[in-house]
Amino acid sequence: MKRITRLKRALANEIVDAIHMGEFRAGEWLRQIDLEQKFKATRFDVRSALEELVIRKTIQHIPNRGYQVSILDNETMLSVQEVRVILESAAARKVAENADSASLERLEQLAARFTHSVKSGTPVDHSSTNRAFHQLFYSLCGNPVLEETIWSLRDRSRASPLTTWRSYEELNRANEDHYEMLDAIRSKNPQLLSEIVTAHIIRNKN
Repeated sequence: MKRITRLKRALANEIVDAIHMGEFRAGEWLRQIDLEQKFKATRFDVRSALEELVIRKTIQHIPNRGYQVSILDNETMLSVQEVRVILESAAARKVAENADSASLERLEQLAARFTHSVKSGTPVDHSSTNRAFHQLFYSLCGNPVLEETIWSLRDRSRASPLTTWRSYEELNRANEDHYEMLDAIRSKNPQLLSEIVTAHIIRNKN
């Protein structure tokens, strides 16, 4: 059962990544046969992954029609953001307490990758490197249920397939936020890290 659950989540995450990279757009219908071919998966595996994403509300199931990438209204997006602040600021406190020197070094490397993408990368590079930084960051909270819930909400709150910034100034501010997070971790300051994460969510919506 545990192995099946892991496989289901792995495939679900691959589908989510494809959505974030713009391969599937908000409102687009997902054909199971196409997913089977794209991800080289069985019909059962694809159906299980889709049901997982329905639970996460990344997609929705319309009876007699199929599965569709979710579209959120502004009110729902604001509600999701409010819950994200509560959960992610709490997780940040755990990260400040749990992160060791090896984890910090890995975060520094990912922050540097994001900086490089800001200077010379594409929007896809910005999105993927930003996601990699936050994936490692929240994995350090030490609570897999909290981590899973955070990503479910982050995935649900996307207004577009990619994490996007409205201007270079906003993109660069997100880059600076990452280094402020690293400084707070180095100083073992849970309160400061929580405040930085809260501002990061509200300002960048990613």
